[in-house]
Amino acid sequence: MNTIIKHLDDYLTRTGRSSIDPVEANALLAKAGILRDSIDRPGKPLRDLLRKGQLPHAFQSGGKGSSWTIPHSSSRRGSSTNYPTPSQPIKKIVDAENQSKTSGTIDPVELKKQLEKARHKYKPDKIKYLLIAEAPPDSVERFFYYENVHQHDYLFLGVAQALYPNLKEKYLASRRPSDIKKSILEKLKSEEFYLLDLSELPLTLLNQSLESQLPNLVKKIKEIVDKQRTKIILIKATVYDTVFKRLLQEGFENVIDVRIPFPGQGGQIRFQNDFKKALELAGYF
Repeated sequence: MNTIIKHLDDYLTRTGRSSIDPVEANALLAKAGILRDSIDRPGKPLRDLLRKGQLPHAFQSGGKGSSWTIPHSSSRRGSSTNYPTPSQPIKKIVDAENQSKTSGTIDPVELKKQLEKARHKYKPDKIKYLLIAEAPPDSVERFFYYENVHQHDYLFLGVAQALYPNLKEKYLASRRPSDIKKSILEKLKSEEFYLLDLSELPLTLLNQSLESQLPNLVKKIKEIVDKQRTKIILIKATVYDTVFKRLLQEGFENVIDVRIPFPGQGGQIRFQNDFKKALELAGYF
C-alpha cells in the first residue's frame, strides 16, 4: 500500500496537480506494474481499496456513493473534519484566468457566479449539442471556459482533439495562448456546442452527493434545450450512471447512449473513440 501511495504522490508532485480520480490513478499504477486494472471496469481494483480505507487521505466529496478524489497523502483530506462547512472558509481564486490567488474567503455562491459568467460568454443562441461533464476542476483556474489555462486542461483538450485537431495542435505548439483558446471556444459556440456540469461547484466544495444535483441540472437543461433537436452527450462514467435514465424519464429524446470516460491521463484514447462514436450518433460528422 505504501508503494501505491508513494507512486501517486510522486505523480501529483511531478505534474503539479491537486488530485486524481481512481480510473486515472489505477491506469498509472497498472502501467507501473503496481496494481492491475480491470478491463471491464477501469479503476475498480483501486476503488475496492478506497472503500476499505486503505488510502485514508482519499475522500468522497459528495458523501457515500459519490466519486472518489485522491489528493496528495500529505493533505490528510480523508478526515471528515476537513470537509468545507460554513465555518471553514474556502480559499478564494481571484481572476482565476490569470491564476492569481489570495488567502481571502469566498461564498460558494460567488464562485458559481464567476464560473457561470465565463460559461455564458460562449453560450450559443440555440444549442444543438449539449455536453454534460461532472464538475468544474478542483483547481478551478483550469475551468473549461476560462481563456487563460496553462496546464492540465484535460477535458478541453479532449474535446478540441475530437472536433478540431489542427487547432488543438496549434494551441499546444504555441504554449496555450489565450487567443487560440478563444478561437476554439468561439468555434464551439458557432457550431452550437455548450457544456454544463452536473455539479456547479468543484467536488471538493460539494457537501452533498452528485445525485442531489440532478434536479437543478434537469431544470437548467429544460430552460436551454429543445427536447427534439438538442443532442445530449454525457462525459464521464459517473455522469452517465447518474444522469442517463433520469433524462429519458424527463422526456429528453436525444440522450446519446454512450458511456464516455473522462480524458485524463490513461483515458485519452478511450475518450476519443467513445466521444467520436457519440458525435456520430448525434449526427455531427
